[in-house]
This record gives sequence, C-alpha cells and structure tokens, in this order.
Amino acid sequence: MDGGFETKRILIITSSIDETATYIINRYSEQAEFFRIDVDKFDEYKFCVDNKGWSISSDCFFISSEDIYSIYYRKPMLPDLSSFDPQYHLMIQRDIIAVINGIVDCFSGKVLTRPSILRKTENKVYQLMYVSKNGWNIPESYIGNSNGKCIKYEKSASIIKPLTTGKTYGKNGWELYQTNLFKEINEDISLTPIYLQEYIPKQFEVRVTIVGRKMYPIRIDTENKVDWRADYQNHRYTQITCPDDIIVKCYKLMDDFNLVFGAFDFIVTPELKWIFLEINPNGQWLWLEQSLKLDISQKIVEYLIS
Repeated sequence: MDGGFETKRILIITSSIDETATYIINRYSEQAEFFRIDVDKFDEYKFCVDNKGWSISSDCFFISSEDIYSIYYRKPMLPDLSSFDPQYHLMIQRDIIAVINGIVDCFSGKVLTRPSILRKTENKVYQLMYVSKNGWNIPESYIGNSNGKCIKYEKSASIIKPLTTGKTYGKNGWELYQTNLFKEINEDISLTPIYLQEYIPKQFEVRVTIVGRKMYPIRIDTENKVDWRADYQNHRYTQITCPDDIIVKCYKLMDDFNLVFGAFDFIVTPELKWIFLEINPNGQWLWLEQSLKLDISQKIVEYLIS
C-alpha cells in the first residue's frame, strides 16, 4: 500500500526480445507492479490451471488469477524446440499456445488485447470484408489460391503481402517476409493461398496509432516505394491531423472489433486520397514515441491500471 492506494499488478505476456515490454516495466515501475512472462522461455515457469483458477510461478515470483489486476498481451514467441523430434513440434506449439491464450482469454479482469480478439482482427480476409462493406478507400485486392485469378495482377503493377504474420522459422532462425512487388506466379498455389493488391503510387504514408480515444496520426516520408516497415529508422516522421471521415471510420472499426489499441496503416496519394492498407491490433509503437516524444506508453499504462 502507498498513500492509501493499492499498487495494481500487471501481467505482461511477451517474449525475451521485446524491448517495448522492458521499456514499460522500467519506466512505470512506480505506478504498477509488473510480472513478465517470456513465452519463448516457457520451461522457466510453472503453469497450473485447475478447478480454482490458474497460477504461474518462477524462481522470482508466484502469481495467480486472483492477484492480477490486468494483462498486457504483447508479443509472445514460441520456444526453441530443436531438442524434440520435429514430428512433435506443431503439437507442442499448439499446446503452449492453448495454455497461454486460454489463461488470457478466460481472465475476468482488463486485458489489452485478448488473443481471441486479436485472432479475428488480424485476419486479412476479415479485414478486407469489413472495410469493403464500410466505405473505406482500399486497393483492388485478391486473396485466394487460383493461378488464373493472378493473371490480372501479373499484367499491372501489383504487390504481394503476407496473409498472416509473415514469420517463418527455419535453419537460420526466424525470418520475416514483408510486402513486396509482385511480378508473376511460376508454381501451383492451390495449397498456398496468397494476398495480392494493386500498387497505388503514394505521396506519403500514415501510421495512425489509437489508444482508447487518443489518436496519434504520424506522416511517414520514405524512399521505400513498397513497405516502409522494412527500415523503421531511415524515415522522416511528422505529427499530422487525420481527415474527419478517417477519424470517424477508425473509431468505428475500433468499436466494432472491440479494440482499445490499434495501429492503422494508410497511403496518401498525390491527390491526397487516403487509402487503407491494414490494421494491426497489436502493432509496434515504441519507436514513434521515442522519435516524437509521444505519450503512447502512458495512455497504455493508464488503461491497464484504471
């Protein structure tokens, strides 16, 4: 107890390489008590779920579902399973995800953001259907596994995007696949659905980060003509104001998807037309806070302790 107020306990679910979680814990340690679970080090914790609830213990702490005020579900990564027979990797990964996501989804307190909500919101098919029906300006798009449908995109300037996270784990560890220019398909895609969009020339890009009812629209000027996220550091960032219709649409999407946090990506054409690309319900934000001295982390912590 401090001055009559009980310190709130916040559980952060993430990975050992998450610098954002470290930043929050270090900066706001006087406002809350943080407990960090790095899922890529799953074997360093003892998880217990029974008829009474759940608990997690390590060499440093013991917490239960009754102790925690809120959960920040950040960026969990799966552990290295190279010591196990490869035929069991997928099963083990699914079991770990079931435990972590089950604990978070069943938690009765405040969560930013529940895995069940993330799973729906991150789905590119779901996003495409939603924005198509709600009057957003979007590129002409195709998601599917038909080689024939790709021909139109081969004949004009187009891009290919990851349908999911764009991360794969191979001999050299984690590899990230990002948006690239699309030229042609030289192999059968009947078992490998893809995501294609027309290429639209841009004057600049915009990342709109929202926490609750606080919006942070940032103009991004970049030499990269396809995907600015390939190189965060070598761009120019400027705070701007969104057009009224974009503000209304963003907040409506947040409400419809039951989101408190969201990171929207737009391109703005030379005619100043705003084109929606995607929303990441668990997007990165720390580099923008540090570059422009924003208060995104403060708003996140305020939500978690309110």
